[in-house]
Amino acid sequence: MKKYKKRSVAILISVILLLAFTVVFMLSFLDRINAKMNQGSNETLMNSTRMIQSSINSKFENDEQQVISNANLFALSGGDAASFETLANYAESSDFYRFYYVGMDGTGIDSSAEPVDTASFPFEETALSRGKSGYSDAYVGSSGRPQITFQAPVCAGGRQVGALYADKTLSKYNDPALFTFSGGSGYAYVVDGDSGSWVIESTGSKTDDIYGFLAQHNNGEKMLSTLQDLMRKKEAGTISLEFQGESGILCFLPIRDSYNWYLISILPKRVLQQESSEIIKMVAVTFTELAVALILITGLLLSRESMKGREQGRIYRERLFQNISSNIDFAFLVYNPADRSVEMVSDNVRMLFDVEPGQVMSRPEILFDHCGMPGDDRDRISFFNGSLVKKMRKEYKTGTDNELQRWTEVHLLPADNGQYLAVLHDTTGEHHMRDDLADALRQAQENNRARNAFFSSMSHDIRTPMNGIIGMTAIARANLNNPDKVKDSLEKISTASDHLLALINEVLDMSRIESGKFSLKKEPVNLPELISNVLLLIKPEMTKKGHTMHVKSSVLDYDIVIGDALHIQKILLNLLSNAVKYTPQGGEITIRLQEKKRDDRMIDIVFQVEDNGIGMEPDFVKRIFNPFERAEDNRLSKVTGTGLGMAITKNIVDVMSGTIHVESTLGAGSKFTVVLPMVLMEPDKQESGVLAGHTVLVVDDSPDTCEGIQLMLEEAGVHVDWALSGGEAVKAANRARRMGRDYFAVILDWKMPEMDGVETARRIRADLGSDIPIILLSAYNWEEVEQEALEAGINGFLTKPVFRSELVQKLRYYIMGSSAKVQEIMDSETRGRFEGLHVLMAEDNELNREIVEELLRDSGILVDSVEDGLQAVRKVEQTGPGYYDMIFMDIHMPVMDGFTATGEIRALQKNSAEHIPIIAMTADAFEEDVLKCKNAGMDAHISKPIDIARLFEVIRIYADKESGDGKNEEKI
Repeated sequence: MKKYKKRSVAILISVILLLAFTVVFMLSFLDRINAKMNQGSNETLMNSTRMIQSSINSKFENDEQQVISNANLFALSGGDAASFETLANYAESSDFYRFYYVGMDGTGIDSSAEPVDTASFPFEETALSRGKSGYSDAYVGSSGRPQITFQAPVCAGGRQVGALYADKTLSKYNDPALFTFSGGSGYAYVVDGDSGSWVIESTGSKTDDIYGFLAQHNNGEKMLSTLQDLMRKKEAGTISLEFQGESGILCFLPIRDSYNWYLISILPKRVLQQESSEIIKMVAVTFTELAVALILITGLLLSRESMKGREQGRIYRERLFQNISSNIDFAFLVYNPADRSVEMVSDNVRMLFDVEPGQVMSRPEILFDHCGMPGDDRDRISFFNGSLVKKMRKEYKTGTDNELQRWTEVHLLPADNGQYLAVLHDTTGEHHMRDDLADALRQAQENNRARNAFFSSMSHDIRTPMNGIIGMTAIARANLNNPDKVKDSLEKISTASDHLLALINEVLDMSRIESGKFSLKKEPVNLPELISNVLLLIKPEMTKKGHTMHVKSSVLDYDIVIGDALHIQKILLNLLSNAVKYTPQGGEITIRLQEKKRDDRMIDIVFQVEDNGIGMEPDFVKRIFNPFERAEDNRLSKVTGTGLGMAITKNIVDVMSGTIHVESTLGAGSKFTVVLPMVLMEPDKQESGVLAGHTVLVVDDSPDTCEGIQLMLEEAGVHVDWALSGGEAVKAANRARRMGRDYFAVILDWKMPEMDGVETARRIRADLGSDIPIILLSAYNWEEVEQEALEAGINGFLTKPVFRSELVQKLRYYIMGSSAKVQEIMDSETRGRFEGLHVLMAEDNELNREIVEELLRDSGILVDSVEDGLQAVRKVEQTGPGYYDMIFMDIHMPVMDGFTATGEIRALQKNSAEHIPIIAMTADAFEEDVLKCKNAGMDAHISKPIDIARLFEVIRIYADKESGDGKNEEKI
């Protein structure tokens, strides 16, 4: 096949070279013809213009001769200045609209019997003063139009006795037969050569002068200035121009014996070059015929070669066709309507449309059926019966709204040799992309609407606590002598500040999420402790509104997982905070916890928060996770918020690869379900076998809780009895005593109807003594009942939801000994006394510095303060090792920032065994900020605004470490 191609290429190259030579020759020949024709056109127009000029000169000479004849007749008639009738007869019998006679004294009369005076003539007078006949320059006279005046001396008896004058308007010379020529295509004008103003106007001359007229026909300044210079120099010639939307030639010729008048003629080039155009056409036809003959010969030669390689080419095309179609998502069908056969079909119809190529070869209609193209489609019918005349493109859909939908774009077009080509392209992905883009646009519009609403509401939400802070500060300042009033104001300022900080934190969290800077920690998470902390945080608000909290769970085996404790806590806090906000006074809130094991290393933790609050509209449920969304409900006018809580929660859940689902009924409440996948910690090997054979009494008004604890303990070999009230528990304990089978331990719920857990414990102790360990179970933090519980005989505490490992460990504690010993309770005091502790504080803000100094000095701590990092470095240098127990370092300070200062201090300690703790105290509170502090050499991080409990916790940790107790070492 390559051999045939080489021969064809050689023939083509020869023909192309021959054609190229012919084209060059013909173009050169045509160029010479065109130049000759242009020259002839210019000469033709110049000759035509001279003929017009001759006619105009003849008219002027005839009029001048007529005036001379009238002057001679006037002299023979013995006319004088009073013979106006004679003058009137002259005017009536000629094209002159006025005649007048002036005597040698310069006065006379006109054909209307009006007196005239040479002193008032608006033209140059020559007949009376110099005895010379002629005509004047053009001027606007008594006719109100451009005119000229012919003049001739009047002589009698061999001497001049006066002069005769005749006025004629120049429009009388505008003879269409003279000023329009070449069948109406050419026009002539007479203009003033100096100013270009019209002397004798013609067709289309509605401007003030020839230059304005030419400018109207899109002629440039260069052409106009060239014409003006030539006419001022009194030259004649031709110049190219644009006229009536086509190219033309302008001829300018001075009129002899005139006042620098020019005759202008304009004619389109096409009129002048009609003959040349015919010649050019003949040449072009000849060239075309030659080219066609050459091409035909070439075609005959090439067809001979192509016939030899056609079969090879067909095989090659088929192979190429199949290779291409197998790698793209376009299917092809070549159809011959003459014999209703399929010439070719791509193999990829099997993959794209689930139909075999063999089926399509025998029944091509089946391919169109699979694309959803109706059988009565006009283009389909035209394709198969051979009446398709132009390309067609349509799209078809298969599947209903409730089924899998598919779109196919079909192209039908006529091909060579009477064949038709069908190209089918699956556009389902493009439709989905368009739908996704449309959804994204709608989402962006919704976000924009919500953002606008957010900024509107935030103005109110931020100003409200700010107003409270400013107002309460003013009240406190005005009542400095009233400690109670000051204390009340400070408490309200603290509440408003906490609210304002929460608003700011939510906005900052959303900003971090949207900017892509959000990241998760991977750390051990103690789920019982985390849930206890969440319930402790939410309890004050619940108590204030009189809500009842129910904590329910299935069997919980894993109390420690790997995750981000802070963000899991944030998810639960956001859900519970919303439940508290939107549940009326006295409502109920339920939190459920469930474990679903995936494999040996992962579980799904399922949190459910349900309330019986006001609920949500179905439309708002769809938008609840959009940023800045808040329900438009008059009942929520006093509920503050940014509309970001649920958006933040959804983003955190998504980053954790979890799911969140919401169900809500307006007026009945809402339920949020969150599923978070968690990696399991390596379990501690606990000896649960020591519990086998013991019997435990479980007391709770919830059967689910009793059954859950029963399942946990039975796996450890413990027999469980349970009761649903305090009275039943007392009876069961007494019954077991009488039967000589005392319970090993009793687990009591705190909040039960009729008789609570504390009272139940008190009665059991009264009946049975202090031998049996009693554990108090509560969904709340038990600190408020701790003292009363201990006095009633409670030995330990458990917080709902109950985890297996925590429960087993608690019971093992009593089996292994110290069963009567009360569980150690962590000291709740957030601030201690640190007499003799010496710290250095670097803080550039005076107010922040004063607050921290006051807090530290109240705890017995000695404080040295500096205003920037450089001063802090100088202090450490001057005082020497061991002088300061720790350093509090701001980050953003003038002169030297906190990071640089920390580096300088660490460099000073490089050769010393001392490592002074440096604690960052900064408003940079994000996770990456904490990591920067660690990398800079700092030991701990406290974010602003300062949490006092956190401040003293960090001080306690490093004070204990300095004193040798490293158990509580802080990890940044």
